[in-house]
Amino acid sequence: MILKIILLTLLIEVATIIGRRFFGSIKEKYKKIKSLYKIRIHHGYIGILMMIIQNESIFILGSALFFSDLIHHFLVLPLWVGRTEFP
Repeated sequence: MILKIILLTLLIEVATIIGRRFFGSIKEKYKKIKSLYKIRIHHGYIGILMMIIQNESIFILGSALFFSDLIHHFLVLPLWVGRTEFP
């Protein structure tokens, strides 16, 4: 189970990095919309909720989402943009 979580975490993180790299500029165009909503939903939050469910597959996916969010905010973003960008 741990190996599945690690591999899925890496896959999700690569997808997150690719998405941020290629679609990050789209987010800049919609800053006005973003300012209307004060809450940011990180995939780690969804992962925590999924980890509560008593199903092995959902627990693995939830764990991978949670760890990917941690890696993204505390390793990738500081190296990439110099800050964690956590609200």
